[in-house]
Amino acid sequence: MELKINTMDGELIEVGSSEAARKVILLHGLTGTGSVIKPVAEYLRRSLGNDYSFLLPTASVIRVKQFNGEPVHAWFDVKNCDFRKEVDVDGIFESSQRIGSMIRREMARGISPDDIFLGGFSQGGVIALTAALLEPFPTGGVFALSSYLPLDEPLVSRLTDASKTIPVFQAVSLKDEFISQEASERASSFLANRGNPIQTNTYDMKHEISNRELDDVAAWMKSLG
Repeated sequence: MELKINTMDGELIEVGSSEAARKVILLHGLTGTGSVIKPVAEYLRRSLGNDYSFLLPTASVIRVKQFNGEPVHAWFDVKNCDFRKEVDVDGIFESSQRIGSMIRREMARGISPDDIFLGGFSQGGVIALTAALLEPFPTGGVFALSSYLPLDEPLVSRLTDASKTIPVFQAVSLKDEFISQEASERASSFLANRGNPIQTNTYDMKHEISNRELDDVAAWMKSLG
């Protein structure tokens, strides 16, 4: 089942029943859309069952410096091929706040934060992680596929103590041509050191999503109870 909802933030695709007890906010990568990542939501829902519904927002269209200023769907600007430099902290905060507002809408509908999960691929994983770690309460869990976590002080200083209990699943692509293993390992180490229960799996693949990886995500989510 797919439902398209018009919100203040634009069109939102929901895969599953709006009455489902558990919600997963799933975020696409750079240049993607909610429709592009819909097959991932459908695959995971087949594994997890009808108790889960997936919410697929689409990022705004902005000009991205690494694309010579061309307008594309992006959660934040990419100003340097080295993601640790010229980080678009304001853009990351803005998108994270948008996802935070989605979390609160679901809570207002009676969904417990324990039953709200965030996930994303590449840029979407950055926002999924950041949005969850900024919340004043723990969500059910976060999975980040071929992604990383910016560790700039303006961001790190605003992460909440409550979010230290959020379980994290990190999928690292060993042949990733965009996200370095170093960036992924820095994120894993940072999260482990702050106390987040983290499971890091590696995959012999490029910057992509595989069924094996999604099977592992589904198994991890089921293990959370």
